[in-house]
Amino acid sequence: MAKKIVISERDSIAAVMEDGKVSEFFVTKGDVLLGDVYLSVVDNVLPSIEAAFVDVGMPDKMGFIHTDDIQGKGPLNEKVKPKQKLIVQVIKEPTGHKGPRVTTSLSLPGRFLVLLPDETGINVSRKIVSSKERARLKSIVSLLKPVGVGVIVRTEAEGQSDAEIQEDMEMLLEKWNSIVTAADTSNPPCLLYRDQDLLYKVIREAATEDTDEIIVDTSFALHRTTQLLQHWNMKIKVSMHKGQDPLLVAEGVHKEIQNALQTRVSLPLGGYLFIQQTEALTVVDVNSGKFTSSSSQAETILKTNLQAADEIARQLKLRNIGGMVIVDFIDMATREDKLKLLEYFELALEKDKAKPQIGQLSDLGLVELTRHRQGQSISEIFTRKCDKCGSQGFIIEDLKFMSSTQAGEQRAKINKIKGPFNQQNSNNNNNNQKNNNFQKFNKNNNNKKDFKKNFQQNDNKPKDAPEVTTEEVHEFINQIIQENENSKTKVENTTPVVEEKATQVEKPEVKEEIKTDATEAKKPQRVSRKAKKQTKKEQKSSAEIEAPVENKKEEAKEKADKKEEKPKKPRAPRKTAKKEKVESKAE
Repeated sequence: MAKKIVISERDSIAAVMEDGKVSEFFVTKGDVLLGDVYLSVVDNVLPSIEAAFVDVGMPDKMGFIHTDDIQGKGPLNEKVKPKQKLIVQVIKEPTGHKGPRVTTSLSLPGRFLVLLPDETGINVSRKIVSSKERARLKSIVSLLKPVGVGVIVRTEAEGQSDAEIQEDMEMLLEKWNSIVTAADTSNPPCLLYRDQDLLYKVIREAATEDTDEIIVDTSFALHRTTQLLQHWNMKIKVSMHKGQDPLLVAEGVHKEIQNALQTRVSLPLGGYLFIQQTEALTVVDVNSGKFTSSSSQAETILKTNLQAADEIARQLKLRNIGGMVIVDFIDMATREDKLKLLEYFELALEKDKAKPQIGQLSDLGLVELTRHRQGQSISEIFTRKCDKCGSQGFIIEDLKFMSSTQAGEQRAKINKIKGPFNQQNSNNNNNNQKNNNFQKFNKNNNNKKDFKKNFQQNDNKPKDAPEVTTEEVHEFINQIIQENENSKTKVENTTPVVEEKATQVEKPEVKEEIKTDATEAKKPQRVSRKAKKQTKKEQKSSAEIEAPVENKKEEAKEKADKKEEKPKKPRAPRKTAKKEKVESKAE
């Protein structure tokens, strides 16, 4: 396995790469980091939850400390009191709306040892299997450590000399003495100690004998790395990046960060994972996707689940996911496949320093596991909350419920507003009414023209016809004028009714009434047969009255000329019973 460490001091980001893929990130960003030591002040004590809140200098968040993390015996009120000074260390970085979790049990890590100032005793790492080596390291530490201080021997101390272990112990004791002196001379809240720079931390935690190369981006980091490796007797190649592109871009680390922020993770054979983080827990869903190359369905499911187990172990460490994790594997029919999956998953998680603990596989294919939270996750470092949806993934619309008064006001506004369609309808109605009036006006004119024609046609009336006086003519003309005026007033009275009904648009039923009124306005009024006969008689009588004598002579001459040119037999008029009666009366 090719192992490489990339350290970018300019960006404060480091990555451990195994076989071309990033397996772990180291990021030092934020105001409060894991392992910081603060001089705090107790702000509030809550016996109901057996916890207290302390001020560590953050403007909007308080540090949380449980009664089990406070040294001493007895109830919480006896251990701490408000406005009391406490030296605390951050064991969980702030996440979301929660502040950091702190403890009074400090631990100062070194290369080979971990100093516990408030405890006693010596503990050796369980990964050191040899009993002789464990006894040797324990005897060396017991001679070096002062009274009243506890020490943990790390796995890296295996095979190291007495001088190297002693040097590491002296360095840790100096750190503790500097913390105590700073706490006596400073005012709370303030930062007393922060872990060494990124370079020292990455080499201390990630550099091992199987590391092939360490790449840095500054000359100072190159010099510092060579010194640390010589001091710890580690033979690892160190080089400095000299390209134009940034170190993280040249090594492809920026793509791994972008992929670690995505919810979907692709598997080599076509399957994929869905990883979704919430405040309560993290859910991982396994899907087979396009992987169908196996001989049977059971084999396809087993291979997909085994690939998913490897990738899930890598993603948990890469994204630094802590707390409760639920994995939804694809359902398997046989018990043998389930046992194979659990054993394979446990082996994949052994390399994780956060020590995940796996539960049983349920009948639905769910696996529960817990992972110790170590600092902020990648999503908390490189992302921020959405201003619109608040990181919920959707925008909640304003829920406005309407009261009875508001509903009435809205109806009144709707009635007052005339949209473009209502205006068009009203304009169309007005145009239709104008057309109807114009048609009636033309009819009256046509009646006058017919009157003249009838007058010209009735030249040949009999000489013995009775004469009509001028007074009777004037009365008949006045009657015709009044009838025309009455017809105009009827048309004008119908137009405002249509407009008033067009404005009252409250329900679709009223719209139908408007249409019917408009259509009725368009239709001409029907005239009975008796009225038509009376009008014809009146036209004939008026033509006979108003015909002048001079026109009759001229027309008689024209007719005589026409007869001389083309003599035609006059057509005998058809006599009816009514005409015979009229002629008898005239005689």
